[in-house]
Amino acid sequence: MMLGLTGQTGAGKSTVAALLREAGFPVIDADRVTREVQAAGSPVVTALAEAFGGDILLPDGSLDRRKLAFRAFSDPDRLAKLNAITHPAICQAIEEKIAALRAAGHPSIVLDAPMLFESGLAARCDRVIAVIADEAVRRARIRTRDHLSEAEASARIGAQRSKGFFMVHADYLLENTGDLEALRWEAGELIALLKEAEGGRR
Repeated sequence: MMLGLTGQTGAGKSTVAALLREAGFPVIDADRVTREVQAAGSPVVTALAEAFGGDILLPDGSLDRRKLAFRAFSDPDRLAKLNAITHPAICQAIEEKIAALRAAGHPSIVLDAPMLFESGLAARCDRVIAVIADEAVRRARIRTRDHLSEAEASARIGAQRSKGFFMVHADYLLENTGDLEALRWEAGELIALLKEAEGGRR
């Protein structure tokens, strides 16, 4: 069973991924894969510098991710360009990791991907889990977490799917507007359902 995990920035997706991992589900972290394919000197980084300007590179040749994100998220066309450059390489690397986990005999795999739908990877999944929260809550979380200005937080939130989109397209929805214990309880209920479904597929 292939499980997609996605959601809005600041909603708590990473916490849910950690809970799924604790429960024994192998998790492929698309953000980590992204960092791997965007290593200094990689073809992806070269293409990004050509598209967005050489000043998105730090002196050591690595990406200034904050500068790239602010530049890309400020305009839909630029965001589409970013995705067109990065998604093919990311998807290929993810497919390689899925194949390795399948070969190791794992019956279920979680793909933790904030751009699950935009990348087309949702079609690869049997079920999709989405983590959502109110905009004000998310804004406060990401400003604290990522040390963002109000403008940067607005750009990042504005570039993402609405709560309504996830309510329509996800199979399981976790709304994280409370504290950690509330989310842990809600995720625990979902994990029990997933374990039951996993057992039925064996």
